[in-house]
Amino acid sequence: MNSLADLQVALSNLSHNEDAIGHVQKFCSGLKGTEGRIALFNSENAIIRRPIEQHVAAGLGFNTPDDEFVLLQGDLVTTESAYFLGERVVGCPKYAVLNSSCDLVPGRATCSSLLRIVEIKKAEQQAKEKLGMLLKFSRRDSMYIPPLPDDAEDVVGNVIQFDGMCQIRTPDLLLANRLASLSLVGWRIYASFARTVLTRANQREVTIRTAVEQAKEPEN
Repeated sequence: MNSLADLQVALSNLSHNEDAIGHVQKFCSGLKGTEGRIALFNSENAIIRRPIEQHVAAGLGFNTPDDEFVLLQGDLVTTESAYFLGERVVGCPKYAVLNSSCDLVPGRATCSSLLRIVEIKKAEQQAKEKLGMLLKFSRRDSMYIPPLPDDAEDVVGNVIQFDGMCQIRTPDLLLANRLASLSLVGWRIYASFARTVLTRANQREVTIRTAVEQAKEPEN
C-alpha cells in the first residue's frame, strides 16, 4: 500500500461497512418469533449484565495502570448532569455511554457523549408491535435492550436511541449511577450500530465523491 488511492480502497470495506448489522439481523431472523427473541435477549447476562467492576477485572489479572477504569463504553447509566440540545435533562433519564472506554479515564477527556434510552411500557399503544420490530434489529436508529434492574414492573423493554447525542462533562459522568454493563456480544452489537449509524455512507455519495475527484478541475 504505497498510495492514498490504495489506502482509500482498503478503507472502503472498513470505515463505512454495514456488514456487522447484516449479521445481527440474519441471526435474529433465525430465532422463533418475538417470544423466542425476548427469551434469548432478556436472559441473564445475554446482552446486559451487572456493572463490570474494576476490582473484579483486577482479580482476573487486569491490574496495570492501563487497565484501570470507572466506566466502560456502552455502560448504562442514569444522571441528571447531561444536556440535550443545550438543555439539561432531568427526571432520572437513562443513557448509554458512547465514548471509547480509554477516553473515560479521569483527567483525559473534558466532555463525553451519551445516547438516550427510552422505555417501552406494557400499557402503551402498539407496545407489542414495537418490540417485535426492535427485536429484529431492523431499525438503524434504535437498539433493543431488556428491562434494567431498577426499572418499574410495567417496563417491558428499553431502546437506545442513536438519533441524537447528549453531552456531559466527563467528571460528572464518572459520578453517574451505573445501572448495567453490556455483555461482550451486547457490546459488539452496540458498537456495530454506533459505527453504522454515525458513519454509514449512501452508495450514491460514493459515486458523487468518486466522480468529483476524477473530474478535471475547471479552468479559471
